[in-house]
Amino acid sequence: MNNVLTRRFGAASRALGRWFARSFSGTETALCQMALFISAALVGLELNATYWPGLPGGMLFILGALAAMELVLLLARWALRKALGHGLGWLMGLALLYYVIVRNVRRGAGEGWSWRVYLFAAVVTAALWLLTAAGWSLVRHRRLTPTTALTFLAGAALTAALGVFLFTDGFDDHYVQRYFSLMEGPPGTLAALEPSLDEGPYDVLTVDYGPEEALEAGTVSLTSYMSRDTDEISGLYVDSYLDYSLSRVPLRGRVWYPDGGENCPVLFIAHGNHEITTESYLGYAYLGEYLASHGYVVVSVDQNACNMLSGENDGRAVLLLENIGLLLGYNEEVGNPLEGVLDEDSIAIAGHSRGGEMVATAYLFNGYDNYPENGNIDFDYHYNIRSIIAIAPTVDQYKPADHSVELEDVNYLLLHGACDRDVTNFQGMAQYEHITYTGQGDYLKTALYIAGANHGQFNSLWGAYDQRGPFSSLLNVESLLSEADQQEIAKIFVKVFLDVTLRGDQSCRSLLTDWDSCAGQLPPTVYVQCYETSSFVPIADFEEDSDLTTASMAGVTAEAAGVSLWTEEQIDIDGDTDQGTHALRLRWGSKGTYTLSLPGLDMTGAALVFDLCDLNSGAVERGDLRLLDGTVTLTDAAGHTASARVSDFAAVFPILPVRTDKLDFLFDTCTYKKAFATVSIPADAFVSEGEAVDLGAVTEIRFTFDSSGEAAVDNIGLEAAR
Repeated sequence: MNNVLTRRFGAASRALGRWFARSFSGTETALCQMALFISAALVGLELNATYWPGLPGGMLFILGALAAMELVLLLARWALRKALGHGLGWLMGLALLYYVIVRNVRRGAGEGWSWRVYLFAAVVTAALWLLTAAGWSLVRHRRLTPTTALTFLAGAALTAALGVFLFTDGFDDHYVQRYFSLMEGPPGTLAALEPSLDEGPYDVLTVDYGPEEALEAGTVSLTSYMSRDTDEISGLYVDSYLDYSLSRVPLRGRVWYPDGGENCPVLFIAHGNHEITTESYLGYAYLGEYLASHGYVVVSVDQNACNMLSGENDGRAVLLLENIGLLLGYNEEVGNPLEGVLDEDSIAIAGHSRGGEMVATAYLFNGYDNYPENGNIDFDYHYNIRSIIAIAPTVDQYKPADHSVELEDVNYLLLHGACDRDVTNFQGMAQYEHITYTGQGDYLKTALYIAGANHGQFNSLWGAYDQRGPFSSLLNVESLLSEADQQEIAKIFVKVFLDVTLRGDQSCRSLLTDWDSCAGQLPPTVYVQCYETSSFVPIADFEEDSDLTTASMAGVTAEAAGVSLWTEEQIDIDGDTDQGTHALRLRWGSKGTYTLSLPGLDMTGAALVFDLCDLNSGAVERGDLRLLDGTVTLTDAAGHTASARVSDFAAVFPILPVRTDKLDFLFDTCTYKKAFATVSIPADAFVSEGEAVDLGAVTEIRFTFDSSGEAAVDNIGLEAAR
């Protein structure tokens, strides 16, 4: 029996071999050259995007990669022929092509070595292989047979479909529209916000400073803070591209300022890591021109000297602080165009990407007398920096003396896009949690997570594709906000934040704490907003211990009922980065409650605030979309109760199902993005069910969640009502 099966298998194999030889013999060289060319093109384009953008660089890198691969393949075939008697060139070409495509798909899809990466790369490789083999057989060997014709048509159709898939913008993701429809009533508007929606009354002037610029500037040595490792390709490239070393980094930037303005609040902004061939600091002109028209001075600082390096964020901070000192010197210089224009007591600093992390470090260094990594290096800055703005920041890439950056009594604005494919998770929340208040003064920290916003469109020179080519062909950019809308969001929130924290103008403060009160004036998308003021007094922030029945405030106890899960756990960001906070996590069936028993809490003139995050991905998968809602009930010492619905005071959206690459649409997958939304309920807004509740002696706060679900709750407490 075994012999019969063996003979049949052998006969079938020989027949298959004869069929293949009749149809595709003589195509090995063409297949091998196609594999080499496609592989060289992909490698060359990657180098082109990083080191020399544009056609000349692309051609040079592709030709260089092709020559190198041809040489390697020639040597490998020679070695195999010596060892095995056959060069196996076509097999090596196939392996090379598949490896390069897998690598590109993996980078473009933003995930590890998953099965879908291997499968999609196999389909692309097969399409190119079939098209080349059949095409060469038809054209070169004139084998017009049903097999070659059908194979060519199949390969051409598959290649064309893949071309459309890879080289168009992708697919529209409609979840934002569906989520928006969950909100009841017309979008809110705020009359006081109207002037901020357009350019301001001032004409805008621009001046550049730096070597050979209108305003001459010197250099600063950053060798104590970072180095270019010229043993690495990137370090060697940076060293050869820039015409200065780290010992003489130029102070350089662009200033936008109002014509006729005097003693204006000033914002310094710094970009993050990007190709040094891009003058990234010029990409914030949209923000500079807009804010300057409203009476601000905006200084965009060139930090290209720090780009394409690692472990450099402390150097970025020093470079920003040195630029601040330079500009304040211009402010005192008689005859300088900037003489008397800057208000030295009203300074804000902003950063994007690594720059967004850096500004927290710069604020820390500004208050120090010595560099924390080497006390022999003195700091003497101490500028009056009052506010920090972080746009899509990284976190903890630099940790001073191995500590996370912890700040106190400073205003902080955090903006991040849910479709960010560079800083892929809401990392800035870790820094947000590391900002605390003593209760002295009036400070605010506020964070905004923006559906449809990516990383690059916050800078006009970075664009919609958060990854360099050729990986970018897998990014889904069709569902992104337009660059104009994304920058409009940044402009409005940054201006209002500066108005509140530098000018003391509180007329639009609600935008920073209750975005949906202005939803009708903002670009339409889903916003998730979290905030805390310096008046906040915690009742339960879940940081005190591991006992579920205790709370932060003395004498407060907790209990839960009707829940299948009740924990206090460390919160991470998308299963990756530690957010630096613990929170309550509840899962319930038809109804769940969480109750805090209090020793007669005085809530008069206060608001009850808490952060809430929907974790119920199962409901989203089922299409059961609804705002996370529930009832909060107060009980006083006499047993009187008053209640309020969460949805009357905040829109807590379902967890965000984000698709940032085309494979998500092809395989119907997504990444769930979570973020806390702050709910604030004024004490006098609770509706009594009988006799009025005594707000001076509240003995119980009960959270009741209807329908099945899962959520995280954090920072339950009181703040001064506004």
